[in-house]
Amino acid sequence: MLFAVKLSLVAVFVVGDAAAFGTRELDSVRAGVRANATEHHWAVIVAGSNSFANYRHQADACHAYQIMKKNGVPESNIILMMYDDIAGNAMNPFPGQVFNRPTAAGVPGVDVYAGCVAEYTGKDVNRDVFLAVLTGDADAAGGRVLGSTAGDNVFVYYADHGAKGLVAMPANEKPVTAKDLQGALETMRSRDMYDRLVVYVEACESGSMFTGDLLANDTKVYATTAASGMESSWGCYCGTESKVDGKSLSTCLGDLYSVSWMENSDLDAPAETLAKQYRVVKRETNKSHVQLFGDQSFARDYVVAFQGDGDDKRGVAAPAAPARTGLVSSRDATLSFLEARLLAARGDVTALGDARNAYDAELAARAATAGRFARVSAAHGETLHGLLERGAKTDVGAFSDAHWACYGDAIEAVRTACPRGIDDEHVLGHLKVLAALCYADAGADVAGAVAAACAD
Repeated sequence: MLFAVKLSLVAVFVVGDAAAFGTRELDSVRAGVRANATEHHWAVIVAGSNSFANYRHQADACHAYQIMKKNGVPESNIILMMYDDIAGNAMNPFPGQVFNRPTAAGVPGVDVYAGCVAEYTGKDVNRDVFLAVLTGDADAAGGRVLGSTAGDNVFVYYADHGAKGLVAMPANEKPVTAKDLQGALETMRSRDMYDRLVVYVEACESGSMFTGDLLANDTKVYATTAASGMESSWGCYCGTESKVDGKSLSTCLGDLYSVSWMENSDLDAPAETLAKQYRVVKRETNKSHVQLFGDQSFARDYVVAFQGDGDDKRGVAAPAAPARTGLVSSRDATLSFLEARLLAARGDVTALGDARNAYDAELAARAATAGRFARVSAAHGETLHGLLERGAKTDVGAFSDAHWACYGDAIEAVRTACPRGIDDEHVLGHLKVLAALCYADAGADVAGAVAAACAD
């Protein structure tokens, strides 16, 4: 607890940016945080998707891992969950390497995969393991879990697809709902597993994970999200902008919110506070509305009190970040990937035909998804357009247990009965329809309507 008290006292005297400090004061900040970093810092990092079209989530996760490691958080205290299927993917023009930002021709990229060690990969990246990691249940997780105590700081970063009141998991695994996450955070608090906890979430509609009463303001949990509960998050360095050393990867290299906070954390700013980083990220994430939730009583604490500290505060990437171009709505990231593959295939008849077929198949699958949700809507006397609008405004923070049961059953029906399950950003964008129906009538058989619509 002494560490937390010392750091809070230092934070009281912070006014403005690091420029307001003298060299001696900055050295004192570095030394004070660094002396305790190896004992009091834990991080859980999750990339909740798989496939080369979703490259950006694992690139984000490995970049975050490198920041924690290089800033002094011991690797034994960093728990990374990622499917790990992009570095060795046949589509990767840089086998065994992963990049989170582009570089010009002749300029080698910064490989964030080197030394990025995942504790859980493949099918072990799932809801139950994630919740077990957070709550310190090693028997259920089957690997390393948080071993933090009441005197420790914990940083959680989750990058993935999302929907109303949930974030997804790879390979059509069960998602993590806001209710699931709330329960895990409450368990962590009851077990005295943290002094202060910071959560960053990169996903569409991620604001719905903490809305309403889901995260009280006296829990010592501070959370920011890439988007409100009504909108998409955005990928960046996509399409023609996804070039590293002159080679195109075709897929988005990062997510706008995520690279905004990580490229900020790469900089040498030891006296930057959580509040300052939030303001910077909110300004630079200019395609969605970054949100802030929870306990803001320690917003003036230093970012490095949660992301670690170390001798080399410049992180894994070069200090000068490129302009964040190639922005694509995360709901359209797969289409962007397939369009880029089409462009790259010009001049190769066979490759062009394959790319065209893949693109046309994606368009057809999206039309079929819209048709299925239109049938679900019609079964309840509603229109798809009307429910999409109502669903966007539905606040899962006001859900009762009955509402959650209805919504959970309906999501499970999509996952198990529909052709694409929930392993698809376009399908996830339609789940708000189910949230609206369940909120209107928690007793409605929404799951039955889904099963019927997906059986056609």
